[in-house]
Amino acid sequence: MQFQKGHTKTGGRKAGTPNKATSFTRETMANLLNQYANSGMMSEDFLALDPKDRITMAERIAQYIIPKMQATALDVSTAAAQTIEERLRQLAKDND
Repeated sequence: MQFQKGHTKTGGRKAGTPNKATSFTRETMANLLNQYANSGMMSEDFLALDPKDRITMAERIAQYIIPKMQATALDVSTAAAQTIEERLRQLAKDND
C-alpha cells in the first residue's frame, strides 16, 4: 500500500517514547561502567597506559562529556561602513 496524502499514522510507538532496548542497553552499560569506576580498576588501568594512549583515551571520553563547540560565521561587510566623520555629519544634518 502506497502512502497517500492525508493518511494518518496508526500503530507503533507514540512520538517521544523511548526505545526499550536502547534504554536497557544504556542502563546496563552505565551500571557496568559505574562498578568498574568504583572498584578502582578504571583508575589503575588508565594510569597503566602509555602517556600517548592516556591522552587519546581522555580525548575519546571527553567527547561524551563536554559538548562540542559550534562553528560561528561572522559577516563583516565593508560596503556600508562609514567613517566617524561621515556619521557625525549625517547626525548633524538629522538634528537640523
